[in-house]
This record gives sequence, structure tokens and C-alpha cells, in this order.
Amino acid sequence: MSMAEVASEKKSVAQFLKENRPKLNWHFTTACNFKCRYCFIDAARNVKLPDYLVALERLAPYFSEINFVGGEPTNDSRTLLTLMRRTRELGMKCSMVTNGYNLIHRPDKFDEVFDLCECIGISVDSLSSETNRSIGRQHARQVISFDEYVGLCRRIKSAGCRLKINTVVSALNQDEDMSDFFREVNPDRIKLFQIKPSMRKVYGELLISTETYRSFVARHREFREKMVCEDNDLMTDAYYMLNSECRFMSDCSHQENRKSPSIADPSTDMEEAFGYLIVTQEKYEKRY
Repeated sequence: MSMAEVASEKKSVAQFLKENRPKLNWHFTTACNFKCRYCFIDAARNVKLPDYLVALERLAPYFSEINFVGGEPTNDSRTLLTLMRRTRELGMKCSMVTNGYNLIHRPDKFDEVFDLCECIGISVDSLSSETNRSIGRQHARQVISFDEYVGLCRRIKSAGCRLKINTVVSALNQDEDMSDFFREVNPDRIKLFQIKPSMRKVYGELLISTETYRSFVARHREFREKMVCEDNDLMTDAYYMLNSECRFMSDCSHQENRKSPSIADPSTDMEEAFGYLIVTQEKYEKRY
């Protein structure tokens, strides 16, 4: 069901969300310690913590879980932890997707994350240092090693969190076989994404065909019971997303890049803001 179909049933989007309470991906920061060439997040300002907290209060009646993403959510440990604590107080679940670098190199700052999160997703696009550097997955010329990824995944699972591995398949890693890694860390879920074209950023040389993407998926068929495979079609209009300015936004395939008024402003009407969501409910549900 699309948002337009919701309206055609004489049901407001707010009512639909209250009844279904989906998960929201909140790109609450654009800051990141990596520079991935195919990052789809547009530059936007990060608002102040009190504004984030206002937005969080307004989200609580409509969403069951906040998935904190970025940018890199661990770039600001104080903001991340404050938002996670408040999310739990408001009766919602917390999850996070991170590149893992700060959890490995600054572990003392993030102990509480493991108590607050139901699931932690680690973005692992390659296990090759050379490939990761080509992608831009490095900080101060440091890349994450196989052993560091394994150690982090073990820590997540030992803390009682579900472990998810996210991999974007592009021209840079299309021939890689990550089976040994998946066997070693035994994730609860594996998400394989086909790199998505952007109407606003240029990285056409990294795009791959659907057939190439399917070959990558087939190479990892051993893990099919845990895999969620998102090609370009399934990924499009399949996410509820809020950006760092607390505006609902569409994904990177939309040229107009429409964004709602900020819900951090108490005068913003939530029904009006929800009108900017472009989500096909069947696609959202298929991802789970």
C-alpha cells in the first residue's frame, strides 16, 4: 500500500502509522569518519540535541522502533546515547547501523549502546583492505581488519544484541566471497544491497547490473535463510526515513528530493509532514 492508497481509503497517514507502527530509519547526523564513494546522504545541517528530543517525542505515537543511522551514528556518542535512552523511555525499540570503527577504536564510550539496542548492524562491504580503501571505507588511512570485524561481531552477540551485516554490492566488490566471514560471525541477518543509482550524485562507474548482483547473492546461497536481498527495485520507496534536520525524506532515486517541514518545530503539522513520505508498504514489509 502506497501513501496515496492510504489516502484513497479515507484513512490519514497518521492513522495508518499509529495502527501499524513501522520502523523509522533516522539519519540523525550527516557526519561520518569514512568517505564512501556511493554514500547517498545529502549534506544537511545537524540540529541541536533539544530539537532532536522534541522530534523524538513527536515520533513516539507512530513508530515502534528507531534505527539510528547516518552518516555515522557513533561520531557523537553523547547525542547518540541521549537519543537512545529517550527512545527506550518513550516505549520504542532502538537499533543502529554503524561502520564499526568507533566501536572498535573507542569502545569505552559505547558500552551502554549494547544495553540499549535490540540489534546492531555493521556495514561490511569488503574484507579486502585494498577494496575498502578504493570504496573510501577508511579513517586516517586505517581500515578495519577481518579480525577486528570478527571481534566486534562477537562482542555484539555476547551482549545479547542481534547482529546484522549490511553489504552494498558494487563494481568494486562484485567478485568477493564473504562466506568465510559469515560462517565465522554467524549473523542473525544478512542484508545484501545492489548499489543504487542516485539522481544527485555521480558514481556511475560503480553501478552493476541486476544479473551481476544476483551472481553475488547466488555465491552466498548457503546463508539464504538469513539473507534479505534488496535489488534496486525492492530498495526504492521501501523505507521510512527522517534526516538530520528532522525532515521526512525520500530515497536517493528521486530527483526532486522532497523533504517535509521539520518536525522539531512544534508548529509543524504531523499529517502534513507525513505527506512527504514516499513508501510502498508492500516493499517495506517484504524487507522483513
